[in-house]
Amino acid sequence: MLASVIESGGGGSCDLPEESLSDHYDILNILSYGRMGKIYLAATRVTGMEVVLKAVCRDMCRRRDVQREYHYASHLDHPNLTSATARLFQTDLYIVFPMEYAPYGDLGSHLSSRSIDEVQTRWVAEQVASALTYLHGFQLVHGSITPDNILIFRPNLSLVKVTDFGSTCRGGTFMRRRHFAGSYTPPELSRGEGTEGYYTGTSLDSWALGILIIHCLTGNKPWATTDASDPDYAAFRNWQRVKSIRVPRAFKRFTVRLLRLLRRLLEPHGWSRYPAKEVFKYLDDDWLIKSRDRSDSHDFSSSLVTLQHPQPYSSISEKLKDAQQDCDAQEQPSQGRVSSPRRFLAELLRFTSPTSSVKHRHKNHAWHKSSSSSSSSSSFSWLNSSSSTSSFSTSTNYSSV
Repeated sequence: MLASVIESGGGGSCDLPEESLSDHYDILNILSYGRMGKIYLAATRVTGMEVVLKAVCRDMCRRRDVQREYHYASHLDHPNLTSATARLFQTDLYIVFPMEYAPYGDLGSHLSSRSIDEVQTRWVAEQVASALTYLHGFQLVHGSITPDNILIFRPNLSLVKVTDFGSTCRGGTFMRRRHFAGSYTPPELSRGEGTEGYYTGTSLDSWALGILIIHCLTGNKPWATTDASDPDYAAFRNWQRVKSIRVPRAFKRFTVRLLRLLRRLLEPHGWSRYPAKEVFKYLDDDWLIKSRDRSDSHDFSSSLVTLQHPQPYSSISEKLKDAQQDCDAQEQPSQGRVSSPRRFLAELLRFTSPTSSVKHRHKNHAWHKSSSSSSSSSSFSWLNSSSSTSSFSTSTNYSSV
């Protein structure tokens, strides 16, 4: 039943009731205004709940278009889609319908001064993809996924909702072409200059979702227009078509998993573009390459300093100490630090058996390399726990020396 009501897409032909804004609402503020109308922040007189009143000039719009937008807002039921809170009505100048109020504004204003972190980006992507998957299940296309149309209901972005159903329609609907070609516009629309319109499809929303992820992570749109004349977009297309192995500059910090997701959402041909629900497969992955912690060499060398304090070692420990000093003199950099823990442990093995053959030393080095690569963290934990002289001399790892 709900599917048939939503897919009908019409608001009916009945006349709208004539009312005044002050009949049911107290106007608190004007959130925005333009040539087409105004958006008010108001409070209902009965409950005191804050709502947004979207007032569209009667002379600047078609009533059928406003009724269709209200129809979707009042019938679609999803936690990440905004909904109408009361009935549609008209005044002397406007057609008005109340919507949910987002106390923290929209994502566009949030991104105007900064990017958002990786975890929050995944939250936003998951919620927008969930809303789009719900819409696409009814063969509906939102048609205008941008940061300005994503409202923030919690400051940490754990609850956002897609709004503005003015461009929402059934998939396959012929739409007149709008004169813009920004980064959120897929290439099949920007290429079609000279044609009167285009047929809508859910792939339009998939493209916009991919751009939204990039915009959130970097704080900027990846390119100005989806045309070959744009150098940033041309570089992306060359990489996507494997004509270049150079990852685009804006994507340098993206992991392989995220690059795979973007490659699928930003396919140049709409018919081969993946649906929005593809995002769900990548939510548990890292999307940004983490900066490597370079403090390990400092921590390791400081643990060696404690090993070099004069202490009464056993004979075996004295040999290890002499071997380590010889190794430091020959292999350490000029700063007096061990070049790497892996090299240091390999040299310990080599020097503890000075009469062994070259083949035997290579064998020991190969064993150490395989064990270190499988568990480098265990090597570090052993070294840190060996800062005391007693643990170093009785370590089971070198009991065979």
